[in-house]
Amino acid sequence: MATSTVVKIMLSSRCGDKFPLSTAEPRTLSEIRIALKKFIEAARPLGNPLYEVWINEDQTGDGSKPAWDHCMDQAADCDIFIAIFTGNAGWEDAAGTVGICHAELEKAYSLAPGKVFIVNAHEKNDSAAPARDIDIRFQQYVESLRQFEARNVSDEKRLETAVYRTLSQATVRLVQRGVQGASLGSNHVGPALDWSRLSYSQRADRMRLAALAALKQGNPGAEVLENSVSRKIAAKDILFVVGAIPDAMSVPAAREEVGQPHLLDHRLSDRLKKFYGGPVHVVACHKGNTESQARSMLGFPDATVVSAPFGIYIADPVQSIQIVLIAQCRDDTSTRIGVQRFLEWLDAAKQADELVRQAVKRKSVVKVLAGER
Repeated sequence: MATSTVVKIMLSSRCGDKFPLSTAEPRTLSEIRIALKKFIEAARPLGNPLYEVWINEDQTGDGSKPAWDHCMDQAADCDIFIAIFTGNAGWEDAAGTVGICHAELEKAYSLAPGKVFIVNAHEKNDSAAPARDIDIRFQQYVESLRQFEARNVSDEKRLETAVYRTLSQATVRLVQRGVQGASLGSNHVGPALDWSRLSYSQRADRMRLAALAALKQGNPGAEVLENSVSRKIAAKDILFVVGAIPDAMSVPAAREEVGQPHLLDHRLSDRLKKFYGGPVHVVACHKGNTESQARSMLGFPDATVVSAPFGIYIADPVQSIQIVLIAQCRDDTSTRIGVQRFLEWLDAAKQADELVRQAVKRKSVVKVLAGER
């Protein structure tokens, strides 16, 4: 959370959307946000600046990290996050299953639900409403939060009024209880709370479905069968098998949901004939994970282990077993983002070809384990 002499605001919305579409010459939300920023920062209660507003148009990163990560940092660091919701999830990376607006909102909400405020400028029944898969998913996520500060914002003047009123209310609310108090227990509200109420088996099912959907994104012809799905990595069809640990990895009953998944790879021999390589195991973890836990799951201490923002990647160079542990899979969105971050890491770290190479070797090992010639 920010430590500053001013209150740090993040205004999140799709930049290029025209608003409202009902007028002859609508302005873009980017233009509207610039005007909102100028007005808000001009406020001088008791003669002193109170607010500092960050909008995507201000991005001046030094190139040390991708634009996506810079936006995530701002969502995490701000004191008040105001989403202008139009139903448009925003841009996504090539491997993405979640738009940037969706990811920004989820990031802020997962860290401090009490600092998040949503102004609704989206009409569900509008024939021109955003309707991509990622947009529909974003709309469902926002509706599930059930915390609009303003609804039915139909023109620019009403939008400005709604943002200013929301900011005033947010300031009073957070001063009264403190942002730190508002951020306690990111698992106690919204979809994450719904998942926490589920039994182990129910939660594991939801985690697997979310991870499978994220891997299938962009591969419409891919068939999901027995918690496995193919995805093109470096232009090759690789089979991924998904498991889920519905509690902390230190809890034996939760860990038993997965065990050592590679010990059952021989059962995939027939299915693997259709693919270039595999399997690669992706395990969605409801909470965090450590390198020692990853080594224990693999069963071999001498392994390649990489700790990354998505969790942990571990590989046995001898038998070419590959396991990806996705951390903090608290709900559908965080699970999808975790898988997305893994896929992005493959490209950023130039590991896609290596994953394919190991997957091809693993397919050969599985063939021997299954007694095939």
